[in-house]
Amino acid sequence: MEREPAAEKDTLVLQGTLTKKEFLKHGQYHMNKILNIVILLFLVFAFLNFVISSWNEEDLNNIPSYIVFALFSLVLSGLLMLVLKMITRVKTAREFKSDPLVKKEMRYIISSREIHQNVGRSDAYLEWEQIRTAHENKDMFRLYVSRGKAMVLPKRFFKSEAEMRVFRKLIRENLSRNRIKF
Repeated sequence: MEREPAAEKDTLVLQGTLTKKEFLKHGQYHMNKILNIVILLFLVFAFLNFVISSWNEEDLNNIPSYIVFALFSLVLSGLLMLVLKMITRVKTAREFKSDPLVKKEMRYIISSREIHQNVGRSDAYLEWEQIRTAHENKDMFRLYVSRGKAMVLPKRFFKSEAEMRVFRKLIRENLSRNRIKF
């Protein structure tokens, strides 16, 4: 028996098909924080490694050598960042290719009570408590239901800026502040 969502004043109906480009962008957003931390730690580690490995009393006053170490560390960190971003992109593209549901048209009915997701003949009903975190980026919203799985809602799914304001309001009313990453 199919449930009908309650007709409420602030109920949104969104629908659309996620593109590969949007899915790749979601993967980039998802990994950005981790990549930045890894790159920063590598930068510090590389710089300290160069300094410690060449440490002697003559180098204490040799500022140009530290500048060279810093630049070399930056170059290595930049290369590592490029490699990690390429790996992330390839991994996300493979995930998109292997997931048949992500390529289908999705329909969302979002109310203050629940989020109803319809994909093909499949229906899912999520209560707001099941949303771990909500993120807003310039081109999409991401509602995480686990650490690695999110509902990706491109802003083009919304008919107007007013609908996006209603969506933000629903998020603020139903999630605690520490779970909202706007």
